[in-house]
Amino acid sequence: MLHDGTFAPGARYLTFGGVETFLIYRQGVALREFCSFEALDDEAAWADFVDDFLRPIAESAAIHGFGLLTDTLGWRASPDYLTRLGHAPEDVARYAKLGAARVRQFAERHVTARSVVLAADLGPRGDGYALEATGPVAVEAAERYHRPQLEAIAQSGVDLVTAWTMTSVAESIGVARVAKDLGLPLIVSPTLETDGKAVDGASLGDFVTRVDEATDGYPLLYTANCVHPDHIEPALRDAKDRDAPWRRRFRGLRANASAKSHAELDASTELDRGDPAALGAHVARLAVEHDLAIVGGCCGTDPEHLEAIARGVQERTRRDPRRASHGLRATR
Repeated sequence: MLHDGTFAPGARYLTFGGVETFLIYRQGVALREFCSFEALDDEAAWADFVDDFLRPIAESAAIHGFGLLTDTLGWRASPDYLTRLGHAPEDVARYAKLGAARVRQFAERHVTARSVVLAADLGPRGDGYALEATGPVAVEAAERYHRPQLEAIAQSGVDLVTAWTMTSVAESIGVARVAKDLGLPLIVSPTLETDGKAVDGASLGDFVTRVDEATDGYPLLYTANCVHPDHIEPALRDAKDRDAPWRRRFRGLRANASAKSHAELDASTELDRGDPAALGAHVARLAVEHDLAIVGGCCGTDPEHLEAIARGVQERTRRDPRRASHGLRATR
């Protein structure tokens, strides 16, 4: 049974892994423009994806006492990408509903985790690794651009929306303002570079603080993704040492398998899976030391990485029960 839309008290949540990299490099699906949403229309590809990717991750969540925070493959199911691939404007709503329906059916049939939060994902207007050629998307332009997808998500029956790989403060504010207008719970998650800063140059703390100030603290919480633990750890350590207020708003990490820069990853022709065991141990240490209640994988990660992360967090928490997560709530 799906969860009722609130996070279970005291629980940690496991996310999916690198959906697009798995479909391309491990499953052999030719994703156009790195858009995973088209796989929702392919019955055979979806069935393989459930068996090879989703079910093992859900099993790891259940075995190690995690809840499950989903994606719905909507990261690039936004107007520009749909138009570029030859889809009609109304397909924004179609893919939002189809993604939610497919993941809901998967959860009802296969998930026995502590709880499930059905989250729909969206991404920035452009590339998650770089700003638009003209710079960050302005707040008002972001509101206009993301509203159709957010309206469709709000009507799809999901619990909340996750804005992954956000590249700028301004665009994130625009997304948050529309989500607030729609009453749609929101998690904001910037991409971080090797220096631990967002793509627009904002420090992680500045990113969280500025979005909160501009939206009256509307996002439920903040996470980071598309970043290796090596690259975010200094910022988290500094925030803990200074007891920075924004640290209490930052609650999760979806880690890249590779420690390469985004430019290096863009130029790669082969998948860099890194070391799953080492990644799991590193994410687990950060989760316990910094009370991260949402952990998971981004580019290059697969069920092996997610199993290592979930197992690592469980083992570290058992060694020091005082470090158990304070949990999350999906309502303010």
